[in-house]
Amino acid sequence: MATITLLGTAPGYPAPYRNHSSFLLETGTHKILVDAGESCSRTLIELGIEPVELDTIIITHGHSDHTGGLAMLIQSCWIVGRERPLPIFLPKELIQPLTVWLNASYIGPDFIPFELQFHAWEDSDRVNICGIGVRVAPTTHLDALVKKFGNGRFHPFSLSFDSPGFEFVASGDIGTPEDLLPQLENGTELLICELAHFPPTSLFRFLQKFKISRLVLTHGSAEVLANVDSVVAEARTMLPKTEIIFAEDKMKVQLAPRKR
Repeated sequence: MATITLLGTAPGYPAPYRNHSSFLLETGTHKILVDAGESCSRTLIELGIEPVELDTIIITHGHSDHTGGLAMLIQSCWIVGRERPLPIFLPKELIQPLTVWLNASYIGPDFIPFELQFHAWEDSDRVNICGIGVRVAPTTHLDALVKKFGNGRFHPFSLSFDSPGFEFVASGDIGTPEDLLPQLENGTELLICELAHFPPTSLFRFLQKFKISRLVLTHGSAEVLANVDSVVAEARTMLPKTEIIFAEDKMKVQLAPRKR
């Protein structure tokens, strides 16, 4: 059975006992990392998984709490002798600066013996990753930066995963719950949703419109983390037909088989 392991569940700044945003999808035949906040490499090792085992890395947007562990992941793969290419799916705007950063750290394409295969989300909103259909949708998470600096950059994405065996949605970082509408039109068995950029009540009210079997709340703000019990209680009251889970680092979530 496919599983998701939450490697990092902190908000966009350090929080005690929580790493930054990252989760591992294991399908039984493939290992896919979604976002690479620090210290995802160490957490993988603690779980008995070598970073070199990863088949693909997915990045939702450029904030450092989603990318800060990427360089160490690549360095770890080099040290233990990776030879096969490493596909990385990410916003197009990140490819050139990440290449410069990795080369500046002596672990970019100019140095390592395996290929980094960058794939821009903007090239297609639906891609096949290790036999899983992944669909991306833009979010408004970075709209304040767009207004200040212009629209040439700042492209965050939410994700939906669809395979013969399972399906789920991951919010990435969103500006408002309405950003999830393109991914939730038909509901979902599992939604992994951040809770750092809007009031919890607004999310739960929005989700009342959809059939969602399980809701994993992650990336909570300081206010949310200080009031986890009340946030979960509110979610259960407003979404009585949905199983509510508040994420902790290293928590495993089994992906239920698709209903035929």
